[in-house]
Amino acid sequence: MKLSKSTELALHGLFQLAFTQPRQLLVAEMAGAQHVSTSYLAKVFQRLARKGLVRSTRGKKGGFALARSPEQISLADIVRAMEAEEPLFECLGDQRNCKARADCMVHGCFHEAEERLFRALEGTSLDDLLRSNPNGDRAAWLDV
Repeated sequence: MKLSKSTELALHGLFQLAFTQPRQLLVAEMAGAQHVSTSYLAKVFQRLARKGLVRSTRGKKGGFALARSPEQISLADIVRAMEAEEPLFECLGDQRNCKARADCMVHGCFHEAEERLFRALEGTSLDDLLRSNPNGDRAAWLDV
C-alpha cells in the first residue's frame, strides 16, 4: 500500500499543529517548513477541515488549529480523511469469471491485512508521535 503525497502532507501538517498548539498556523508557514506548494497544502487542509480534523479562523490572527486534541486524532483518522474509501485489494474475479469470491484465500488474506493495518493506525495518535520523540528529528523539518 502506498499512501498519497496528500496524506503525507496531512500527517506532517497535523503534527506541526499538534507540536505548536495552541498557536494557529498559516498554511504558508506549514508549506514553507515542508518545502511544498502553499496552494497544494491549502487543498489538503480544506479536506482536513471538511473531515473535521482541523478548524480554520479567518482574519489577522487566523490560521489552522486542530479541531480535537492530539490524543483524539489517530493516524487512521488522517489516512481515512485523505485516502479514497477503497479496499487495499480489489478482486478482479468478476472480470475473470472467478466463482471463488466468497471463499477466496487471497481476498481473505488481504482483507485481514487491511484490518490489522487500520487497527495499528487507530492505536497511534498524534500525541503518541509527539511523546515518542520529544527532542529528536522533528526539529529538522519543523521550522515554525
